[in-house]
Amino acid sequence: MLKGALKKLLSKQSLSGTEAEYCMNHILSGAAEPLQVAAFLSAAEAKGTEKEELLGYLRAMWSQMIPVKRTGDVVDICGTGGDMLGSFNISTAAALIASAAGAQVAKCGNRSSSSSCGSADLLEAAGIRIELSSTEADGWLREHGFAFLFTPKFHPSISSLSALRRSLGFRTIFNLIGPLGNPIRPTRRLMGVSSAALAPLYADILCSIGTEHSLVALGMDGMDEISLSAPTVLYEIKGQAVTRSLWEPQSIGLQYVDIEELKGGTVQDNVNILHMLFEGSRQVSAIRQVTCVNAGAALMISGLTDTLQEGYWLADETISSGKAGTKLQELMNSSIQIREEAQNYVHAE
Repeated sequence: MLKGALKKLLSKQSLSGTEAEYCMNHILSGAAEPLQVAAFLSAAEAKGTEKEELLGYLRAMWSQMIPVKRTGDVVDICGTGGDMLGSFNISTAAALIASAAGAQVAKCGNRSSSSSCGSADLLEAAGIRIELSSTEADGWLREHGFAFLFTPKFHPSISSLSALRRSLGFRTIFNLIGPLGNPIRPTRRLMGVSSAALAPLYADILCSIGTEHSLVALGMDGMDEISLSAPTVLYEIKGQAVTRSLWEPQSIGLQYVDIEELKGGTVQDNVNILHMLFEGSRQVSAIRQVTCVNAGAALMISGLTDTLQEGYWLADETISSGKAGTKLQELMNSSIQIREEAQNYVHAE
C-alpha cells in the first residue's frame, strides 16, 4: 500500500485516513526502506496534509507510543516551532508558572531543531530531569503537578528516524503530528502555531480527537505563542464548539513590546533568563509579561480562572510571591534525588 499511496501523493491526490494510518504504521514499524520513507515524507510535504490524513497519521503514532496514565485535568503547553524568531522558551517557562499556580501540567517536548535552545535543553540545563519514565511521570504529576515528557522517551519509533529527517532539510508530517504527541493525550491544550494555515487545521483536529477546553494561538508576527509584539489569532475550542477571535495586549491592560525584547539566546542564556524571570528581575519585564499571558491562558484552560486576564494576574502573582521560584527548586531537588538514588543503586551492585 505504501507504493500506491506514494503514487497518489505524487499526483496530488489525498489519502484516506485508513491509508494514512497504514503508511505511518508501516514507516514507524521499521518495515519501510529509508528511501521509501524519504520519498513518502517529501511527497506528503509537497502535496500538503489534510485533516483526514493527519488524523490517520496520529492514530498510527498513538498506537506505537509509550502511554502515560492521565490523572485529573492535565494541560499541555506547546508550540509547533519553526517560527525562526529566536525567542525565549516562553511555553516552557509558562508551563512551570502554571504548575506553580496550581495547574497539572504535562509538558511534552524535545531538544532544539530550529532554534538555539529547545524545551528539553532548557530544563536539563536548569537541573530538571527530562528523561522520566512513564511511571515517574505519573508520580511527578501527582507529587509536583508537573512532568516533562521527553519525546524520544515516549516515541522511540519516531526518534529512530531523526537522522533521516535531518538529512531531508525541511519540515515534514512529523512536525505536524509531534505537537499532538503528548503520551497523556490531555484534553486541555494551549497550542501555538507559526503558520496561518495550521491554526484552523489544529482547531478542527482538536475537535475530532476530543478536547474539553483548548486554545490554538497564532501570533501575527509569526510567533507560535500568544504574542505581545503583534495581535494574536485565537481559536478557542470547547468540546465541538470553535470560536475565532483576535486578541491584543490592551485587552488585559498591557502594551505591545518590541519583538527584540522577547529574544533568547544560547541554552545558558535562556537558563539565566529563566532564573531572572522567576526572581522578578526588571531586566526581563517584557518576557515576564508574555510568559504570564501564556501561563494565564493555560490557567484559564485548566479551569483555575474564568478569563485570560484573571489567569494573567494569577500567573504574575505566582512570580511575585516566589511560588514560581519555589516550584523550580522543588523540581530541581527531586531531580537530584533521582540521580542520587540511581548512583546508590549502581554502587550497591
